[in-house]
Order: sequence, then C-alpha cells, then structure tokens
Amino acid sequence: MSNAPSYVIAGAGGLGREVAVYARDCGLPVRGFLDDTDADPRAFGLDIPVLSAIDSYVPQPHDCVLVAVGDPAARAAVAARLTLRGADFGLLVHPLAYVATPSALGPGSVVAPFATIGLNARLGAHCLVNTHAGIGHDCCLGDACVVSPHAVVNGFARLGAQVLLGSSSVVAPRCAVGDRARLSAGSVVLSDVAADVTMWGNPARALPPAPPGSKQK
Repeated sequence: MSNAPSYVIAGAGGLGREVAVYARDCGLPVRGFLDDTDADPRAFGLDIPVLSAIDSYVPQPHDCVLVAVGDPAARAAVAARLTLRGADFGLLVHPLAYVATPSALGPGSVVAPFATIGLNARLGAHCLVNTHAGIGHDCCLGDACVVSPHAVVNGFARLGAQVLLGSSSVVAPRCAVGDRARLSAGSVVLSDVAADVTMWGNPARALPPAPPGSKQK
C-alpha cells in the first residue's frame, strides 16, 4: 500500500476546483471534496467526488486537507471545524510559483501559479496567495489571510489574521494591517490599517460604518 499523501479539498466551488487542478499539476492525487452544499464538480468536467459534508469528514490515513474557501473568516472557521475532526493539513505550492529560501509557509496554505513569496517571508496557517500575487521580503501574514490575484504586499509589511486583499490591491512597505481588515480591489494602503475595517481607493481610506439595520455592500 502506498504511503503517498492524497489530498482532500474542503470547498467544492470554483476555488476548490482550481485548488484540485493545482494539486494535479503537482502530480498529487485528489481523493475528493468536502462541501456542505449541493455543489457538484463533475458538472464542470472534474471527475472528483464530493466525499461528505465538512462535519461528517472521517480522516483517512495519508489524507492531506486543504481549505478552498475564499472568505478569510469562513476559511478559518472551516479549518477549525476540520481540526476538531482530526484533519491533517497539507501544503500546496504550484510548480509555477516562486518561493524564496528561506521563507516559511504555514500548514494548509496554498500558493497559486505565478505567485511570488519573497525572502524571509512568513505565512501563517491556511493562507491563500492567488495567481500573480506577490509577498515581499520579510513580510509576515497571520493565519487565514487571502491575497487575491495581482495583489502585492511589499517588504516588511505585516498582515494580521484573516485579512482579505482584493485583486490588484497594494500594501506599502512596512505597513501593518490589523486582524480581519479588508482591502477592496485596487486599493493602495500607504499607512497602518486598524482591525475590522474595510479600505478602498488610492490612497486607501476606511469605508464609514454601515447605518444600524442596514447591510454594507
């Protein structure tokens, strides 16, 4: 019996399907998906089954789990649920990505094609660095950060846990971004960002709080 790892992808939506293909590009077998919805990757041409709902997952020998959920808070919550199930988390770096040595990538993290991780960068658990995104030298990312396509985190910058960087957003060198902050697409952060705020524009500024009883878009 082979001792090679088999990958299990938590999330069978578009991101999950991408991560499954990344795994196959690495020559890694994908045993199946975990999902709480009626998503069916086979409808999109992937011959990979949905194994179970997340809270019904039964870990198998040599399973390596990756969370493929795009929202940072939901990503962290799914990872916590799977930890309670006894999951072992893998690490996936696409062969077309560049990761400098030394650097450190936390368990459960995914580095997509054409992404760049700079020298001495440190990523926490369950981070996602999407296509053409860049993490500069000496940066530090907390757990469950999501860096969208073409976003850039410049040298010595620090992101807290569960930070979302929208597509083509930029964090200037040495800036600190607080836990659970969100940067909208194209925003440019030139100074420190507090926790739990949403930033937009160039230079980026905080969106005002939503009025009571309303839903902020």
